Amino acid sequence: MHRCFFMKKIPAALRSKGVFKLNIAIDGPAGAGKSTLAWLLSRRLKLNYLDTGAMYRAITLKILRQNINLSDEKVLLDLLNNTDLQIVDEKEGNRVIMDGEEVTSLIRDAEVNKWVSQVSSLKLVREAMVKTQRKIAHEWGGVVMDGRDIGTCVLPDANYKFYLDASLDERIKRRYQELLEKGKDISLSEVKEEMSNRDKIDQGRLVSPLRVASGAIVVDTTDLNQEEVLQVLMKHLEKDPG
Repeated sequence: MHRCFFMKKIPAALRSKGVFKLNIAIDGPAGAGKSTLAWLLSRRLKLNYLDTGAMYRAITLKILRQNINLSDEKVLLDLLNNTDLQIVDEKEGNRVIMDGEEVTSLIRDAEVNKWVSQVSSLKLVREAMVKTQRKIAHEWGGVVMDGRDIGTCVLPDANYKFYLDASLDERIKRRYQELLEKGKDISLSEVKEEMSNRDKIDQGRLVSPLRVASGAIVVDTTDLNQEEVLQVLMKHLEKDPG
């Protein structure tokens, strides 16, 4: 069910090297702009895009629906082994289908936002998701993948690894504006608390914590708009892959 986009245009430096199965890893904290930039970059290069955060959100949604105790590893493992998670890469982004149900919009609910970092910090969950993400990258034969452990764990041998960051205040402002545009009833202080908690969990978890991967190119997006960040990434892509 994975729909692939075939790369029709690649930077000259890569074309001369014969690099067609290009994997690009983009990591960073919430609100740094990595998902949007990963999607824009994938469309610019005619590559597939995979939003790994959506996968963790889908599992979180199912756990919440079944009211599963996160400390019950047996029940959790059974849930993971009996979940059919399909990612369809379409023109406007990833569609998420779980157990035959379209959940693309449902995984963005406030309750999922509240629990996703805690769920994604669980060893069993990360092991299952990383295995699936690597399989997708292999099947698609070239992907722009964003998350929090892509360059460090999922695709440590990616042709390019980027780490997008921004100041906490800027990340909070971006997420607040995003939620307002989606019609969410939430205060700036609530967004600040949620994001601070997510940072703490993501950076402090024992399994695949959020950190800059070895050899990753760090890009501070605080004072840059989306097109400016995209131009920075493209300039690095014109160089020989590491």
